[in-house]
Amino acid sequence: MFILVCLNMNKLSLRFGGIILSYILKIIMIIFLFISIWKLHWIWIFGCILALIVSFVPTILKRNYQITLPLVLEILVTFALLLHVGGGLLGAYNIPNYDTFTHFISSFLIAFLAFVIIYILHVYWDGLIMDKYAMAFVVIITTVAMGVIWEFNEWITDIIFGTHEQWGYNDTIKDLFIDTIAGVLMASIGVTMIKRGSFEKMTEEFGEQIDKRIIKSKNG
Repeated sequence: MFILVCLNMNKLSLRFGGIILSYILKIIMIIFLFISIWKLHWIWIFGCILALIVSFVPTILKRNYQITLPLVLEILVTFALLLHVGGGLLGAYNIPNYDTFTHFISSFLIAFLAFVIIYILHVYWDGLIMDKYAMAFVVIITTVAMGVIWEFNEWITDIIFGTHEQWGYNDTIKDLFIDTIAGVLMASIGVTMIKRGSFEKMTEEFGEQIDKRIIKSKNG
């Protein structure tokens, strides 16, 4: 819900609030790292460090390569990682529907990333011209497809390592259903934002940087 609120704020408020939220999520991740060290949970020490590195990728891209990713994407990535680490480290996965919520956020992140990539290519690359409803359809299919790949991954992991990532048929179908809902929701939000022009504003800086690199590669 906080994502929908952010998307309807003006650009300045979104930027300021998003930066604050991003830092808060990273601070919580650092706290999780100290907790995992205190408990000597080596797998989650590694998980926290990896999650922190991934969460700082947008900052590294901006500083070293002048690539500015949409702030909402950075928040979603950090939030999804935080939920996963917290679920394992603090045992939150035992809370009813926590796993479902975490899975939904991860699927929504994939759908959002897919929509951003397709939209950027449509606007700034001559090789792709796509109607906004076609974009929405591709986003839904991509989200569901990634969900299927993830279920295959869990199934193979259980066979090889004897784990219990898949809890049964109903759990698998529920996850795929959640993937579909997340894809449809993001597709609907994306289409609405394109109509309002807010999606263009949100991705404008990133798109212009990609456009410059495309032009540079053609001339280079």
